[in-house]
Amino acid sequence: MPMINHVMAARRQRFQVCRRLGVGLVLLLGWVAAGVEAAPPVASGGQQPPLEVRRLQAFMDHLVSVEAGFEQRILDADAPEPKESRGRFAASRPGKFRWDYTAPYPQVIVSDGRTVWFYEPDLKQVTRSSAARLDKTPAGFLTSGKKLEEIFSWEVIPGPTAGSTAVVLKPIHEGSIRWIAITLHPKKDEILDFVVEDTLKHRSRITFTGWRANGDLSAERFRFEVPKGVDVIEHNEKNAQK
Repeated sequence: MPMINHVMAARRQRFQVCRRLGVGLVLLLGWVAAGVEAAPPVASGGQQPPLEVRRLQAFMDHLVSVEAGFEQRILDADAPEPKESRGRFAASRPGKFRWDYTAPYPQVIVSDGRTVWFYEPDLKQVTRSSAARLDKTPAGFLTSGKKLEEIFSWEVIPGPTAGSTAVVLKPIHEGSIRWIAITLHPKKDEILDFVVEDTLKHRSRITFTGWRANGDLSAERFRFEVPKGVDVIEHNEKNAQK
């Protein structure tokens, strides 16, 4: 029983991590879908923002969908050691994403923009949650056409690899995400590294490989049908805290 509880706790943690990462990417894709590209970012005081910020803006202006391989690490300070996993990721604006974990064990997380499904084949269990509960950040992240500087403050810091830089986006309005750090490839239009920290200071990093942007992603890819014999658990704010 202790071992089972340990496994379930680890999987609940992974569910929260994936929600945070999914939220972060959905926020960015939603920001693009809202038409923010109509005006380039302008720093407070009317000054030109750093090159890295302008490059991120231009990159996001043209990003509609993406798929890639990923390697994920949980970086929580209270974790005895970083937990690693890998698989495939896809996202499409607005609000759709899919995580297919292949290691250390198979899992699938799918959002069609309305409902999020977290499927664990070996447990014959799926958790269903409203996409509206993914994050407490203002709806402006997904729906408004505000300029970038009205939504985020930013900071440019050294990236995870030598010579790289990352743009840290901090929501101006209070929510459950403290910041999102994005490292773009120095020469290609792709994200190399993506880190999210929430208000509880849980931190997760994901590294992408084989990035493919703006491909034709069928809507069927973001739909989920509960397999026969699988238990469905409703995920809400109360049990999310357990």
